Amino acid sequence: MSVNWSVNEGRNPYVAEESAVGLVFHAAESTAVDDVAVKDVVEAALERAVACLDANVKNESLYFMVEWAPSCSVLRLAVTDAGKVQDSREVVVCQFSALNTVLQQAEDGPARLEAFSDKVSFWAKDYLSTSTKFMNYSLVALYATTVRAEAVLL
Repeated sequence: MSVNWSVNEGRNPYVAEESAVGLVFHAAESTAVDDVAVKDVVEAALERAVACLDANVKNESLYFMVEWAPSCSVLRLAVTDAGKVQDSREVVVCQFSALNTVLQQAEDGPARLEAFSDKVSFWAKDYLSTSTKFMNYSLVALYATTVRAEAVLL
């Protein structure tokens, strides 16, 4: 599946962020709703983020943060410091608006949102564990859904 990326300086087009000054957001919006298509877009976003590692990894870099916001179906990928506060310059974001509509309208909405979050975590772990380019860096891959402080290892 082809993904069209736009570049936004200092502004995340999908989630309002206070600390976006100095960041460059590689953004895409997907209309995918089935698992195979969504997985393809998630992998394309991971590929884009891994391609930015040369520019992003600095001495203070420690984590490769994979964040999934279940309430709005937005994937955010960033390299961050040991405190999980300061992101590197290049950040990848992808919004799944059609998927979010489907998940929110389901009778078992909250359960489906949680189950889908588990899928995103699995796809990210699977991709990163086989990415030779990612393995060239000493980064710890983390996954978070709400608060970075509660992130878990991938």
